[in-house]
Amino acid sequence: MSANISPVRGYADVLVGLQYGDEGKAKVIDLIAGDYDIIARFNGGANAGHTIDAPAGRVVLQQVPSGVFHPHTQLYIGSGSAVNLWKLKNELDLVEAGGIDLTGRLFISDRCAVVQPAHFIIDETNSEDIGTTKNGVGPCYADRASRVRNGIRVNVQLRDLLADPDTVMAAMRASAEAELSRLAGDVQHLRERLDASITSLLDCIERVRPFVQTDRGYLGRRVAAGARVLFEGAQSLMLDVVHGDQPYVTASHTVPAYAYVGGDLSPQYHRYTIGVAKAVVSRVGNGPFPSELGAERAEAYFAAACAAGRGKAEENIDYRPEELLRSADPMDLGIALRMLTHEYGSGTGRPRRIGLLDLQQLREMVGLFGVDVVYLNKVDCLALYKESVYAGIPVRLTAETAARDGEQVRILPSFELSAVDPAAPELLPKELLAFRSVVEQEIGAPVIGVGLGPERDRTAQFFRLGEHRLQETRT
Repeated sequence: MSANISPVRGYADVLVGLQYGDEGKAKVIDLIAGDYDIIARFNGGANAGHTIDAPAGRVVLQQVPSGVFHPHTQLYIGSGSAVNLWKLKNELDLVEAGGIDLTGRLFISDRCAVVQPAHFIIDETNSEDIGTTKNGVGPCYADRASRVRNGIRVNVQLRDLLADPDTVMAAMRASAEAELSRLAGDVQHLRERLDASITSLLDCIERVRPFVQTDRGYLGRRVAAGARVLFEGAQSLMLDVVHGDQPYVTASHTVPAYAYVGGDLSPQYHRYTIGVAKAVVSRVGNGPFPSELGAERAEAYFAAACAAGRGKAEENIDYRPEELLRSADPMDLGIALRMLTHEYGSGTGRPRRIGLLDLQQLREMVGLFGVDVVYLNKVDCLALYKESVYAGIPVRLTAETAARDGEQVRILPSFELSAVDPAAPELLPKELLAFRSVVEQEIGAPVIGVGLGPERDRTAQFFRLGEHRLQETRT
């Protein structure tokens, strides 16, 4: 053994979403967080909601890592993240009001980029073509890349605010005023938001200050001494700023390798890459969606609904999902599945576009990014297809299988889950086990667990990481 390698050194696993987001990553992290010492974020900001249903309660997180319900697990927000201080303060207050003490548990890199008022203004006036959440994350990352504009530094890191808040806040206001001056029409509501943001910023800084970590080597030393890290990816692989379909992507890198850049850890500690997908696929925002039910008509419906502010409440008034479920129109089926499976944004409330389980897409993500194991959530929702015109579970096959079978979509037998015990995966219905086998064969990676409901204890795990060699389970 090399003298430079400690016999007790730890490791890092990376968990990422394999589709367009909302796959239930936080649920899986909450499920397995007890096997780790640190849960760490490495990208993104307050532009995604991570929902956890645990025995201790339900919480929707946007920036705090999803291990909050495990009191012995530390939480880390790496330098690759964009921090919205206003929302982070509210999130900290919400978590601690729920009886969760983050003192000595949460650490935030002082090199995180700070979302500024100007970024909100830019995002609000330029978001419609992409479908962003208007949280300023994209403009924040753009300014981090620009660094300087017209001789003025536009990239603000958390450490800048902590060191000289008055100077940085004055620069933030000037930058936001410059953006407002470029806009035509009534900008009074934006000016009021600017004033409120600047007024409340000092309180936000002081609320966050105790959690800021100035030591860039913090995570590396912890892992070298034996700590086990689970990196939590925000957004998902199909939305990566490079590998996704421009411009309908997020503003950060979402791929597993970036965990070791934005997460502030050497890649020498990497162990496994964990992928999370869901059986009823969804997408928020514009952009390609090959398996979408209703295709272009469904995408247009989504755009109109978002523009009009229509969401769950309005659809519950207008539609009867049980009737739409039996419709021969794929778009009706998509609306029914969205309503019955509660596919609305946890952070925004926006309706999500709905599609078939796309095994071709999953195979590409698994192969391209070296995914070792997969958790597949919302498998219980597949039972709804039994009442549809499919009368079974439709899946989009890989190109190789489709060419051989002459069909792009295969219908698999449905299954009943009324008496299923997730703690006994060997007793799951044979149709469900056959479904899992087809998925594994098509995507080229073992399905380590299937979600049978939103709660932590409603996931059937077939084995845990580290129990045996993964290469023996690969197809």
